[in-house]
Amino acid sequence: MNILDEIRQKIREEAYKITAHANEEMSKDGLIAIDIENAILTGQIGKDLQKTHAGCDMKL
Repeated sequence: MNILDEIRQKIREEAYKITAHANEEMSKDGLIAIDIENAILTGQIGKDLQKTHAGCDMKL
């Protein structure tokens, strides 16, 4: 199972938490959790972006 599949599984199981910072950023963009969940569950990785100290960034 790849990392995207693992993340999708966590969403289906509701086994994740959204940080206060993530909520702030979503609010700035007019998004709510369901918007992010739907993007992850139905999206495809369009491009792997440069790996950073925090891990691998992906554009969905």
